[in-house]
Amino acid sequence: MIKKPAFPKEHRALRVPLFQNLCQADSKTKRPCRIAEKSHAANESSKEATVTKRFTFFCLLLIAALVLIACTTAAPAEEAAVGQASMEEAPAEMSGKVVVEAGGMIRIGGSFALTGPIPTLGLDIRQGAELAIDDLNAAGGLEGFMFELVAEDGACDGTQGTNVGNKFASDETIVSVTGGTCSGETFGLMPILQEARIPFVSPSATNPDITSSNCDVCNRVALSDALQGATDARYVFSDLGLTKVAVVHDNSDYGKGVAEVFQNSIGGLGGDVTSFEGVQVGDTDFRAMLARVGAGGPEAIFFGGYATEAGLIAQQMTETPGLEDTVFMSVDGAFTQQYLQAAGDAAEGTFISLLAGDDSEALNAEFDAKYIEKFGVSPDELGAFHSQSYDSVMLIAAAIAAVASVDDSGSLIIDREALVSAIRAVDAFDGLTGTIRCDSIGECGAGGVQIYQVTDGAFVQVSGFGME
Repeated sequence: MIKKPAFPKEHRALRVPLFQNLCQADSKTKRPCRIAEKSHAANESSKEATVTKRFTFFCLLLIAALVLIACTTAAPAEEAAVGQASMEEAPAEMSGKVVVEAGGMIRIGGSFALTGPIPTLGLDIRQGAELAIDDLNAAGGLEGFMFELVAEDGACDGTQGTNVGNKFASDETIVSVTGGTCSGETFGLMPILQEARIPFVSPSATNPDITSSNCDVCNRVALSDALQGATDARYVFSDLGLTKVAVVHDNSDYGKGVAEVFQNSIGGLGGDVTSFEGVQVGDTDFRAMLARVGAGGPEAIFFGGYATEAGLIAQQMTETPGLEDTVFMSVDGAFTQQYLQAAGDAAEGTFISLLAGDDSEALNAEFDAKYIEKFGVSPDELGAFHSQSYDSVMLIAAAIAAVASVDDSGSLIIDREALVSAIRAVDAFDGLTGTIRCDSIGECGAGGVQIYQVTDGAFVQVSGFGME
């Protein structure tokens, strides 16, 4: 069970009326919907029909996102040139473009950790993406073309991530990708999708190196572990007053990455890292490692990794002489029911951090109701990244709407190279996780770090974002 505080920030409760209001407000300031603006430049007399027929949903979505591709980056002469390319004109060069024939689907790939160390978290992320697809199609799709999620199992594994990447890269119908779930899996995807020029938006890969100036197809709505590791270190050092900490990680790209950030951060605060130990995903007996760690006399153990290993370490600490009362803290990979089950009674009093969105109570209540109706379970029972997953698909859809065109045969043309730039152009998208803004290296996340303590078998927030 997860108990979350109510956030004071107000958001509009209903998604579609919100977009309608934004479009009306924009027209009053003489700033028409961005996609409609291109049609207006091409044909003033058909402006209203074009907006009504084709962009009732997506034009409004893009206003919320403030995707200013033509309006803010092009010179006036360039804007006019863009405007002259109407939705009915087929591109002359088809290389790098996805062609969706009449009756076809706009296919978004998804790499989800459906097997491996965190299958429930991966399932939760997949289901969040499925709800986004449902909402897009319920709103009429784009130009009458419906969306489809092509889900693959990335297994929270780099090799499998590469396999999934190759599968998507060889499929000329895949427009973009949501995923991967884990950092290692995503590192496997990255070079394949970069070479294929297929942009992706990860909802949950948090290693700091996922985004950089070297990968223009790489984006995420999750926040970076550079933030999580540093925040956790400050909490342990300043709030808990603990200065001697042992750091343990699972040798995954995710777990080791956040552990290194924590190690460097607490050292910079004046703390003493008594040991830095690595274990393996899938290990079940940590007693020998804990005996070595315990010899250093740590006041706390910080673990970078996933739920099962975190839970077993917390449980086995209670059996290790000298560590029975040592504080245990882990990260959002352990923020699941799986951790509580693995740790048992030893979970009580332990701390888990979470990279959380700036959740809107109203929007998330609506989302949760749809999730429960469709899947028969509360999303918070499975994991913490369903909202980010929903937002990643919606962000991709908004960018697709910005670059799509229809040719004379009625086929939808989507330029993947233009889509790479369109995703980075999102400036203020109202998502489930808050206001999403993508920067020049693909960091699009909203929110901050929350600290939870297990109390009476539930995650209860005790510090961090939303409680300032």
